[in-house]
Amino acid sequence: MKLLLRTLISIVLIAYPLLVWWLAQQGLTDGLLLILLAVLVSQVAIQGIKNPRSWVSAAVLIVVAITFLFTDQLTSVLLYPVWMNAAMLIVFLLSLRFKPAVITRLARLMEGELSEKAVAYTEKVTWVWVGFFMVNGAISLFTVLHGDMDIWTLYNGFIAYVLMGLLFIIEWSVRRVVKDKH
Repeated sequence: MKLLLRTLISIVLIAYPLLVWWLAQQGLTDGLLLILLAVLVSQVAIQGIKNPRSWVSAAVLIVVAITFLFTDQLTSVLLYPVWMNAAMLIVFLLSLRFKPAVITRLARLMEGELSEKAVAYTEKVTWVWVGFFMVNGAISLFTVLHGDMDIWTLYNGFIAYVLMGLLFIIEWSVRRVVKDKH
């Protein structure tokens, strides 16, 4: 049951921009904030507060709720991708300060113990992701401030995912080459 709920929550969060766009097209924006808050609360509840991913969800949940106090409901909902990028930026930056870095942890899960050169490489890759989250968050913010729902949906619901996937594929390919050299 937990796996099913996690899967449903993941699908809703991935499809979030398309869901927001569709509901806005139908004039059904009143419930968007409640849907987002319910999904984030559910995610925290299912993962448990001890899970670090819950901390990110809980932090974003709080920021979305605070944003609503200062903006309208639609704007607070549209800012969700901005806050997620900001949260991921902070997580990746903190992991560089309080090691191991996020990418180092992921590489260890996939590869086992890493050499010092491999750790140095994964820390550089973590910096690349920091840059990605900064740029992606800034573009997401621009799409909100621009005020065009179609542009917001295109970027946050498609282009951002493609860019993230490309970065992952490029990094994985480079890692294979670097690993083979060493």
